[in-house]
Amino acid sequence: MKPLELFIQGHGITDIAVVAAEPGETVIQILAKIGHQGHSDDQVLIFVEDFPTPIGREVVIEELLPISIEDCDHPPLRLHVSRCHKVAVTVRYNGQPMERHFPPGATIERIRRWSCRSFGLTPRDAAEHVLQIQGTNVRPDLDVHVGTLTKDGHCAVAFDLVPCKRVEG
Repeated sequence: MKPLELFIQGHGITDIAVVAAEPGETVIQILAKIGHQGHSDDQVLIFVEDFPTPIGREVVIEELLPISIEDCDHPPLRLHVSRCHKVAVTVRYNGQPMERHFPPGATIERIRRWSCRSFGLTPRDAAEHVLQIQGTNVRPDLDVHVGTLTKDGHCAVAFDLVPCKRVEG
């Protein structure tokens, strides 16, 4: 069996960690492999990207795949490591805030889509808006997990829904 590719984001991981894993390895073995300092900490939760609940630390990687690894090639499995069960996300648009809790492995794209629907943007208008961290000019990439943006142990992030720059001419 060939190794599987995993992308891991989370607290204590400065960039997306790319790991080759054997199908029979457990999640905790993978975290130890990348040197994650919290891998032995029982407070650390592991999420599959965009999945609402944490998975067990002893789950075998192959069990997280939707179909057998012999059936086809798989896109990388995306995991998130966090101490937060949920992240309180506030999005402000035209001065109005809207709040919802997301799992820390929720992508910025998922939150952007939710906020555009919640504020009633048309699909055309939604395509021209991005999330920007409040009080900054930082616009996280769409595949970033919201849990990576939490600071100082606070399980909350605030964004503004802003238009992309338009180039006319």
